[in-house]
Amino acid sequence: MFNKLFGKKSQEYKTGIFKLEGDRLVEFDNLPGDGSINSIIISCGYELSQVHIVLTFDSKVIEFIGFKIFSKEVVFAKVKQEKDNLDLKVLKREIAKIDWDYEYSSHTVLDILNNGIEANSLSFEFLSSVLELKKDGDSLYQSPQLELYLNFRTGKLENFTSLNWLNADSQWLKKINNGMFDAILNEAFQYHFSEIEAMEEVNLQCLAIRKIPNAINNEFIPLHIKPNRNINFYNLFVTHYDSNIYVDEFKIVNKGRFISRNEITLEVDKFVFQFDSNGFLIKSQQI
Repeated sequence: MFNKLFGKKSQEYKTGIFKLEGDRLVEFDNLPGDGSINSIIISCGYELSQVHIVLTFDSKVIEFIGFKIFSKEVVFAKVKQEKDNLDLKVLKREIAKIDWDYEYSSHTVLDILNNGIEANSLSFEFLSSVLELKKDGDSLYQSPQLELYLNFRTGKLENFTSLNWLNADSQWLKKINNGMFDAILNEAFQYHFSEIEAMEEVNLQCLAIRKIPNAINNEFIPLHIKPNRNINFYNLFVTHYDSNIYVDEFKIVNKGRFISRNEITLEVDKFVFQFDSNGFLIKSQQI
């Protein structure tokens, strides 16, 4: 995130940072923490992933504004000249100029959510204050605004997926080879009780197809054909090209189709996969 966009100022100057309290802008008496944007966010009582910063380059008055993510709700603003005051009418005029489609583009939304998941800081309570969330299961909620399903298994956002479930890789395969896509999809739904997990398997399989050399003509395909004649592209990819994967992801893709030799060794079709004590794949070997 942004770190030190400005430093400590002499106490004879104002801070130029204004927090919105009700319908009033209240200036900070002193720069919080080390004077960084992160310190301002924390001093306002928020987690770093809960505030989105908009840089107002074209404004003559305001340097940046902090909003509660996915909303137009102001948390604080910083003026360009520290001695200047900030009027609420001026702030509202600047907010009206913001391109919200850009600020909350699909890529930005994904970054915000992923950062929040990594920090374990996006609770259901907080997200329901900025988004309309429609219950769709024990822990699953729809967000029409983001066009996503949000999963809160522990009270905090744990994962999310598109309302139509498909990532770009799955959409690509569905378009060019719908028969293969349907075969992968149908198999996934045989082994998962949760739609979100089934589609996670599909998306990971389709991602692997796009990552492996020569796609469906890859040289290792004969080694990864399943008894039902489907191809396990995910296992092919992690076996021959990239073993930097975690056991929980591996188990989702292979749920109901692996044999546990022990806690860290799993057998799938013609291969044995060994994981370290931290859950990362360290070895795969053909039986």
